[in-house]
Amino acid sequence: MLTFKCTKKVLEYLSIAPTELAISTENKTTLFGAWYVNQLTINRRNVFLFMNEKTLLSFISLGAKKSKTLKRDFPSTFLYHFFMLMKVMRFPIENTGQLVDDYYQSEFRKTESKSLLGNMNDLAHLYEHFILVSGGFNNCDLTEIIVRVNQTPQRNLGGKTSMDIAHDIFAQSTKVM
Repeated sequence: MLTFKCTKKVLEYLSIAPTELAISTENKTTLFGAWYVNQLTINRRNVFLFMNEKTLLSFISLGAKKSKTLKRDFPSTFLYHFFMLMKVMRFPIENTGQLVDDYYQSEFRKTESKSLLGNMNDLAHLYEHFILVSGGFNNCDLTEIIVRVNQTPQRNLGGKTSMDIAHDIFAQSTKVM
């Protein structure tokens, strides 16, 4: 199950009522785990920042305008950007069946980890910096920035990159199959 752990700002932006949040304590194990989501304004544009809880793999999604269908379309928007990220980072596409199965259904939850929220804030600053230094969204290569952020070694990953950790998880899952 695709689990989005959303900040309060995202829950408000998507108009998700507290009664709509998943409250089950059941641990649904997926290959990459849950995804933390925050809504930011960078260069006067609304973006969603997605960050994986296991790998700190991240990407941003532009153009999410508030609408009645945004909450319903949110999982498919995420999947589109996630699979584009997988393609850019050269994950073996033939082995994505497990991910498709894992992400067939989705749920929304509140964020749980202050440590992961701190990581997400650091990533938000990195994205904003790289976008503004490149001249804003109209002049930057967003794909290159996303790759660059995910290739940045992180201390809380033991000096590895998010991309390396994600590739390791993916490689281990294909050995099990």
